[in-house]
Formats: sequence, C-alpha cells, structure tokens
Amino acid sequence: MASRDYFKAKRIAVVGLGPRGEMVTDVKFLIKAGALVAVYDLRSEARLKSHLVFLRSIGLANYVCGSIPADDLLDMDLIILSHEYPRDSSFLKQAQEKNIPIEYQETLFFRLAPPLTVVGVMGAVGKTTVISMLEPLLESACDALEGQGFCVIDPESDGGILSHLKKLKTGDILLARIIESVMKELFEMRISPHVAIFTTIPPKGSYFQNPFEILTYQTYNNFIVASDEVIDATHRLKFQPKAKMLRTKASLLELGWLPHGRAAHDRDNASLALQAARLFKVPNEVAQPIFDSWKALKGRLEFIKKIKNVEFYNDTASVSVVSTESAVQNISQGKNVILIFGGAESGSEYAVLYALLPKYVHTIILLPGSGTMRQRWALQKVDHIKVISAQSVEDAVILAMEHAHQNDRILFSPGFQAGGMENSRKARGESFVKAVRGL
Repeated sequence: MASRDYFKAKRIAVVGLGPRGEMVTDVKFLIKAGALVAVYDLRSEARLKSHLVFLRSIGLANYVCGSIPADDLLDMDLIILSHEYPRDSSFLKQAQEKNIPIEYQETLFFRLAPPLTVVGVMGAVGKTTVISMLEPLLESACDALEGQGFCVIDPESDGGILSHLKKLKTGDILLARIIESVMKELFEMRISPHVAIFTTIPPKGSYFQNPFEILTYQTYNNFIVASDEVIDATHRLKFQPKAKMLRTKASLLELGWLPHGRAAHDRDNASLALQAARLFKVPNEVAQPIFDSWKALKGRLEFIKKIKNVEFYNDTASVSVVSTESAVQNISQGKNVILIFGGAESGSEYAVLYALLPKYVHTIILLPGSGTMRQRWALQKVDHIKVISAQSVEDAVILAMEHAHQNDRILFSPGFQAGGMENSRKARGESFVKAVRGL
C-alpha cells in the first residue's frame, strides 16, 4: 500500500511540533496525503503562531495549545508523538487502553517503508557531524548506480521523516541518525541497522541494560563501524555481535585530508564516515574532495576566533552532560579550559563531569537558569576550580576573557537546555559568537 493511501481519511493526532518545529514538514505531508490532522502541544498558541498559521493555510483540521485533552485522543485512528512526549505520558493512558496505535515518526516510518539498507549513526555525541560527512559520500555512491535511491532521516532536522516515504523504493539506502530512545523502539520492533556506526559508546540509562542491544538483530552480512574504545566495550560488556566489526582510527585518512578540521575529534568522525563509505565502494579519489570541502558544523565545537592567544569555541548544541564531557576532553590541552556552562533543567546527572573537570578546567563561568540553580551547590564543592556567576552569555564572555591566561581555550558548552523561546539554543549560540567577535 502506498503511504498516501495508508493515511487517507485517517484521523491523526500529532502531539508536539518539536522544540524547533521539526514535525511541521510531516504534518504537511499527512495533510497532503488526505489525513484529518489535529495538532496538540503544551506550549502556548503565541509561541507556535508561525507554524500554526502555515498549517491552517494548508488544511490543518484542528489544534489545541496549552493542554492535551486525553478524551480528544480517543477519537483518533493514530497518534504520532514528538520526542518531547514519552509513551508513558498520563494523557496517553486511555488511548493505550483502547489500543489506538501510538507511534513516533521513526517507528511509523519503519513500519511503512519498503525493505531498505539501513545505515544507522549512534552514540552519545558526534552523530550529526558524522552524517554531515557521510551523506555526500553515500550520495556519490548512489549517483554512480542507475536507479539507486538514497535518503537521510534525522529527528532534529526540519526535513521531515514520514515525508520521505513518498519517494522510497525497495533496496534504497537510508542514512539515519538514531537517538537513544529510538534505539529502544527499533529494538522492540526487531530492527537493527545493516551498517551500525558508533561515534562513542552509547550512554547507559533507562533504555537498555546493555547499550549495544540495538545490534541484536544484525546478521553475519552486516557491519559495525567503530573505534577501538567502542568495540572493546562490546567485549567488556559481554555482548557478542554477529556482524563484522571494523575498527577505525584517525590515521585512516590520508595526510592532508580534512583541512578545515581543527581538532582530533573531527578526524575521528571522518574516519568513521570513510570506513562506512568504503563498504559502498566509494574510492579515495571521490572521498578526498568531499572531505577537503567539509566545514565544521555551527554550534558543535565550532572554532570562532583567537584573541591575544586565547581561543574561543562555540558548542551551544550541547544540552546534556555527555556532550559537555566530550567537548571538554577534546578541547583541552592540559588544564587550559575556561568553561561557560549552565542553563535550564536538562534531567542529566553531573557527578561524572564534575569528577573530571579539575583535570581540564581551571575556571567555570555559570549562566543563569533552573538547572544551574540546582547544580550550583555541587559545583562549589569541586576542588581546584574557580566558579564565577554571569548574568548573561554576553557577560560570561567578558568574564571569561578577564580570567583567561595565554594559550587558554574558552569553551561555551552549556550542558543544559536553553529554555525560553523556540530556537533559543541557536539564539544563545549566536549571542556567544556576537559577543566574542565584539571583543
């Protein structure tokens, strides 16, 4: 059945448009496919106004902002959740009892998609960077084969996930950024990527007893692409994959490749992308110009400027403790980091980060926010680190420069949610960059 036929005349509740409106493209797809779509979101109508005006103009049936009435969902044929809302949300209980299908974009995508070759990128950090390198490599491989289709799905992209269903056919290649919650969903659907790329060891948490369980349904014809650290961890955790394991090292790249990479983690990520691309017969003469033209992503350990032998890095995309841990370790050259840190509540646990900070960081500049308030007392107890409070990102930049020594690196890696308005993560990064360039 074509995806458009599947959705036609169905009553569909879309719960949450995503922090940055990531669900809008798929809502548009559903409406165009003939579904009767209602949108529910806990945010106010004012905050969602631009999205709602657009969706109403193309036929959105109904929307409710500020609450999610459980009774409304009982009249639906299908409920699609944004990742902001877990399956155990109280407003879903009655719908679950009534056996109304509840899906995330990715789970519905895999239920409806034809058989595909799935290349999954997983890990605590670095997924988006690896995809940015691997996407043009796989595109080149597909372009060389007549009729070979290719697409990318990413829950943080505004390009949609379900909307790709209209152009996919059996045997096409899918490059997917797989976040931890989706790893659990795919495991329960008995789906493993045919090529599993791990940027780091997946974080331990409530999703899995063993973070490598996503590999359970691989076969002997599948592959795992990862560093020594990750592959050694599979043995340490007593997980025995069936797939072939391919170890990567930064030295896999020819000398002189990736001129825009300014740190070791860029070459590590590039080696993952290159190793995976070689599985699809991408030759070095095709890969080299792609790596040569690659530029570091904005807000992800992005080098901004060097002032009086002090370097500034923008890692505003960090909204979790794991991201900040990785950033600090990658940036540091001895104890030469000033960390600008803090923001709204994220739900992370910070004890591991605080234990390693004295090795890399000599000063922390704290940003205001609900998460900072909860963590301030613990930070004050970290030995051999100066903790200074700032009133804003701009104030933090000035304070950091005042406390910097020669050859220091000032790292803006908040480790907390941005809070506030939609797109606020991007806005705080722009504020940091503007403040640095104004020094």
